Amino acid sequence: MPTSLFVYGELCKPPVLRQVLGRVPPSEPAVLGGFSRRMTPETGCFRAVAQAGAMIVGLLLEGIEPSDIAKLDAFENTEDGEYERLSLQVKTVLSAREVSAWAYVGAESGAAATHGGP
Repeated sequence: MPTSLFVYGELCKPPVLRQVLGRVPPSEPAVLGGFSRRMTPETGCFRAVAQAGAMIVGLLLEGIEPSDIAKLDAFENTEDGEYERLSLQVKTVLSAREVSAWAYVGAESGAAATHGGP
């Protein structure tokens, strides 16, 4: 069953999505509350870190298939603990929908304890 994914960094870029998924899924601007976006100096990549009152603007990707999740997990390096994938609530900007979506957050952020895991 297709699902949604909130992205806020490299995965917002169509060429990166084409490389990882072989396609660019439909998307809509969205906001993830309770997190801030921080750059990791060692990699130059952004991480979502739990932070009360903060928000991250990104994209809600629709139509993510179960087969896509394995590719995305590999891209985000979840196996080595760089990121973790959590089910979180995001709000779309244009339609103001509250949507449950996967999101990759910094594994050290403590978000799983605060927001719950998959």
